[in-house]
Amino acid sequence: MNKKIKVATFNIWKNDGDFPTRIYKLNDELRQKNFDIICLQEDYESKEFSSGKHLNKSLDFNYISTRTRTKKRDNKLSSSNLTILSKYKIKLIDEIFFEKNEKEERACQIIQVEVKTKKILLVNTHLSHISSKHRIKQIKAILNAIKQYYSFYDVTMFCGDLNAFPNSKEIQLIKENGFYDDNVQFSHKDGVIIDYIFYKSDENIKVSSKIVLKDYSDHYCLLSTLRFK
Repeated sequence: MNKKIKVATFNIWKNDGDFPTRIYKLNDELRQKNFDIICLQEDYESKEFSSGKHLNKSLDFNYISTRTRTKKRDNKLSSSNLTILSKYKIKLIDEIFFEKNEKEERACQIIQVEVKTKKILLVNTHLSHISSKHRIKQIKAILNAIKQYYSFYDVTMFCGDLNAFPNSKEIQLIKENGFYDDNVQFSHKDGVIIDYIFYKSDENIKVSSKIVLKDYSDHYCLLSTLRFK
């Protein structure tokens, strides 16, 4: 099998900035990029509008969303969701909620993706911005939850807005558990890397990463292309 899979992660910035106009414009871009799997963070959802659902109208992908951080934004009750859109069949394995309070409610999704003969275990998360201590605790919870699944999947991916720099203790912890990433481009408008797509596999795969879509959020979209041999 020589299969190429394009996986993207993108924090789409809730209802900030030129919202919802920038989401309407992003919709056109996503159609053109031909991604296979898209992990979204800060996916705004209220009774009136859902960014993830709007983006999926034209893509018509498989859709799983986890509601987090519900509060009033611009006098409307809304949530800032974790969402996965996938061209391929997906199944929710687990959701982990780290803190359940209005100020700091973070979570992760653990998803199974089936791509022909390959099975991918995919983590989508948005970690705490408060402290390294919080993030390390959250990463340990994720790693502990997914370690039981490694042997059942051809590749495990750990994606999202991790709010941590590449040389931080948090990122080193992920790497110490056998995960790799190869992005060297800034993923945020402030000129830093805080968004990641990590991978771990016993398969012979080649991974290349790059930043795309810089004009739709305070974060940039990170794309990784996996090639199975």
